[in-house]
Amino acid sequence: MAKDRGSLERFGRYGHSNTVEGVDDGATPDLTAALVHRQGIRLRWVATETDLAEVVKEAKEIGAVAVDTEFHRERSYYPKLALVQARIGDLIFLIDPLDLDLSPLEEIFVDERIKFVFHASEQDLEILERAVGARPVQLFDTQVAAGFLGISHASLGALLHQFLRVTIAKGARLSDWMARPLSPEQIDYAATDVLYLEELERRIVAELDSMHRRDWALEEMAAVVRRRRSEVPVELAWTKIRECRALDDERNRRIAARIAAWREEQARVRDVPARSILSDLAIASIARSAPQSRSELTRLRGVDGRRLDAEMVGHLLELVVSDQPVGTATAELAISATMRPELAPVVLLSASVVQAKAFDLGIDPALIASRDEIVDFVIRRRGGLSRGWRYQVCGAELGALLAGERKIEVTGGEHLHVRPVSEGTH
Repeated sequence: MAKDRGSLERFGRYGHSNTVEGVDDGATPDLTAALVHRQGIRLRWVATETDLAEVVKEAKEIGAVAVDTEFHRERSYYPKLALVQARIGDLIFLIDPLDLDLSPLEEIFVDERIKFVFHASEQDLEILERAVGARPVQLFDTQVAAGFLGISHASLGALLHQFLRVTIAKGARLSDWMARPLSPEQIDYAATDVLYLEELERRIVAELDSMHRRDWALEEMAAVVRRRRSEVPVELAWTKIRECRALDDERNRRIAARIAAWREEQARVRDVPARSILSDLAIASIARSAPQSRSELTRLRGVDGRRLDAEMVGHLLELVVSDQPVGTATAELAISATMRPELAPVVLLSASVVQAKAFDLGIDPALIASRDEIVDFVIRRRGGLSRGWRYQVCGAELGALLAGERKIEVTGGEHLHVRPVSEGTH
């Protein structure tokens, strides 16, 4: 297909591949007002099945797609997808999902020959999977990859400035993406988020190759594709609440697990944010105090009695006194084994080992293990530290330390090392 660089196009009800001359149907944005076309990129508004078929066709021809999304999740349990941006070659498709079935994109998502480039992809993948029915098989996440270069949780703007000396405007980030038509400022913001992604990927990969870490990064990308936030069982929802993880009594944790699971189920059914049902603090307060009456319940910190009807109050009080098992064996194990007080120093020591190893390697410590993953490894010797590159660079050594086969040594008063027990101090 001819690539007439610099033109701005749209698809849809005004015809196929027609240049927009200020046409406004109330939903289609004025692409001619966008500034991004100065980069030699064409913009296309995608609003029909025919339009979407062209996206699929282009992706198959080019073999690489840079993707970003705009969404809202403040008032719902499930995020509301408002826009999908896809750069393919010198085209940027702005896909309007409000009245369009995105399932045809599954064909390219599951195609191992097509690479998808994202930045900070976790939420994008969650949202796209619900809309499309699949996740991209071949993924590259610039934020995750940058972590292997020692750059922790960097924003897209920070990476673009560091690697490409490009500065991007972020003024439209908090605008209403569900409104139509989108403003020229929103169009520029949305298009810019995918404009430089592939060039950024190339620069990061070159750095990874120079440090022989591309395999680590690709292994992590595959893990990102497999990881699904929405698959966390409701009976483990309490483990995501910081105040509940701090509960040191098993009975209290069991109450927290039951109430958090109930809240999660209610939020999913109503499609509202879980915290709008009951706050995290309220769950922890109920679990710690085990109230026996409405008056005791509504006096607790974090509990808003005005939002609890009689049925909800009754159900919460039943959950407090219930002796029913929480759920799966995994959920029961999480309750019984969660951070006993005597394990706290061991977890802190293990976290120090992870931090020191990350410092030695010059990578983001969060890539090696989160606190929850460290706890999981300390208690059960499982999770990310038990396999793959994480096991090679840290897990094996940490496991030997926890088994008493290694010791901690501090050299020069500032460098922490794990040494075999038989080694003398240097």
